[in-house]
Amino acid sequence: MTPSDEVALMIQNHCFKNYQYKQIAEGKVWTAPNITQEGMNYINSLFRKLLGEIVASSKSKHQKRQAAVRFRREVRSPGAFAPFANCIQELYRTNAQSDPPMNMYQVIASRHTGQVLQSAHEGAAFLPWHRIYLLLLEAACRGVPVPYWDSTVDHVMPDPTRSIVWSEQFFGNGDGQVMTGPFRNFQTTVPGDSITREIGTSRNALFTKEGLAAVLSRTRYSEIVEPKRGREYVYSLEGHHNGPHNWVGGHLPLPWVAAFDPVFFMHHAYVDAVWEVFRAQQIRNGIDPGRDYPLQNEPGHGPFDIMDFRPYFPPIRNIDAMSQAVARLVRYEPFPSCQNNCNSSPHLTCVGGVCMSRARSAASPIESFGGAAAFGPSDQDVPSQSRVLAQARGPIPGGERFRSSPFMDTRNRPNTIGNAPVAPELEAASFQARTAGMRSKRDASKILHYNVSSNAHVQSVSSLERSYTNTFIMDGVIDVKRWVYVPVRVVYNRTNANGNDPTFKANILKENLNEVCRAVGSGASKVYVASNGLDYFGTYKEFAIIDERQPISETTAAVGIKNPDYGTGEALFSAYDSCGRPCRPLCLTSIQGKQKYRPCSGVFKISSAEPKMFKQTYSDVFALDISLDISVASGPGDDSSSPSITFLCDENKHWPWVY
Repeated sequence: MTPSDEVALMIQNHCFKNYQYKQIAEGKVWTAPNITQEGMNYINSLFRKLLGEIVASSKSKHQKRQAAVRFRREVRSPGAFAPFANCIQELYRTNAQSDPPMNMYQVIASRHTGQVLQSAHEGAAFLPWHRIYLLLLEAACRGVPVPYWDSTVDHVMPDPTRSIVWSEQFFGNGDGQVMTGPFRNFQTTVPGDSITREIGTSRNALFTKEGLAAVLSRTRYSEIVEPKRGREYVYSLEGHHNGPHNWVGGHLPLPWVAAFDPVFFMHHAYVDAVWEVFRAQQIRNGIDPGRDYPLQNEPGHGPFDIMDFRPYFPPIRNIDAMSQAVARLVRYEPFPSCQNNCNSSPHLTCVGGVCMSRARSAASPIESFGGAAAFGPSDQDVPSQSRVLAQARGPIPGGERFRSSPFMDTRNRPNTIGNAPVAPELEAASFQARTAGMRSKRDASKILHYNVSSNAHVQSVSSLERSYTNTFIMDGVIDVKRWVYVPVRVVYNRTNANGNDPTFKANILKENLNEVCRAVGSGASKVYVASNGLDYFGTYKEFAIIDERQPISETTAAVGIKNPDYGTGEALFSAYDSCGRPCRPLCLTSIQGKQKYRPCSGVFKISSAEPKMFKQTYSDVFALDISLDISVASGPGDDSSSPSITFLCDENKHWPWVY
């Protein structure tokens, strides 16, 4: 292949992630929280069963669709909900491991936590990853299908919070701690963290007919998957998926804890159903949906990336879950419509040419307080017993929320429970959790608002206003003492840019560059430098500010690595600029008694041997009298204070790992 900046970074990230997966799968590196060997064995058994079904399906290429082993129906269709609810209750009652205690459902829900979210969301792997996740739950249920929740039939109601799904007959109450229905008193793995909801308490809309039509108006898979910005966001199936998550409130908007509420799986079954309708359209248009995968992807979202269900890594690649062998395992009941009599459901009715959910009956004792109903335009502010309990407990320790959906619903009321950083029992995420919640007043005069501001979706990594926060997680423990700091020199050289004067580069926008590497008027830009543990679990990221207007710009960054006092380790150093162009590592090497920089892999073994390449604190790095000789080809001479590694960022077309 011809060296390409974007492809080079993609390959480098792909190789590292595969190496990391292998290390974790072999038990050489710390992995997911709270799962013991008992829980691991349980997940392994489910995947073995699922993989057996996929293999059997792949050998039956001519199998008819009617022979699918699972038939997923809308949750309100006769007989669809009860078998699933019974299975979930059985899983919740059955212990999977004893120390720490977790039931089977909690072990399955824990697969949707931690670093796996990076390769399960905000990219092309979102749909195939969750397709396998649904099948995994159905394997635990011995083939009982997950019913899909078509929330479009709730959205068209005058007040969706009155839908019958929020009754004891289906999901249970939605006004605080879940105290009715089959999922009452469910908890996460955090002691006392009972599942809660605050339906209709974000500006995000449920799935809408308009959103469904927008997604199905596209023809290519790349058109309906993330990342999407601006007006293109209306075609993102994952973007529309965010709406019901945020609309339900409570635990469901928080990716770390969303799966602990079984509504999660019924919502995702609908997302998968929409994807299957899209795939059927592709087949009719002569497109093979099993091969229609985007060429450029976020790390972990590539077609040949192994799916991350740590601590277990099934031999399933993202593109494998796109196959017909996997699709044949499921068949869907058509979406409710007036033409099919709303799937003959007594809980749906045809109004104005569309199916609409029937409303709940009078509020149950749990859903009322002092005899007043908890929901409805006139009594929404009257507290219920379950809401009082949820508010008394405080914000939910589940981290940040899903992004906003493309459509807004201004009928919704303010959020009162809120969210807090991820609880220690769930492990800290790889990002700084933030406390946020969209608040608005109900306005029946305006239901839909198209969100085109998209500030949450435009992410310019060259923006100097945006900082980066490290979590200081080392092998599952947050402890700054486990980290030491290495000075890393960054040399930014643009003098060979097609013979052009580089001092003008910062003010010229190239047509072939996307928004993430648009220039900053001042000429200042960022080079990101990172260390990734190869035999320990820990990542540190820093950025250096360089000046693109100068022929050569040079600076130093301090990058954290494992403290050898806690055991020796190996770390991979890498760097890339704000356009995603990887920089080449140069290592300080002794050649005939003189220290020179030579191209290298960027991999270092960490030890306390003299001379030490690290300092104990961040400030100590910059207290050094560091030589900043820009002659990187010959090196800085015999100055032992020079950084052990330098990154050269230029426009030469070389693979960064060729040395």
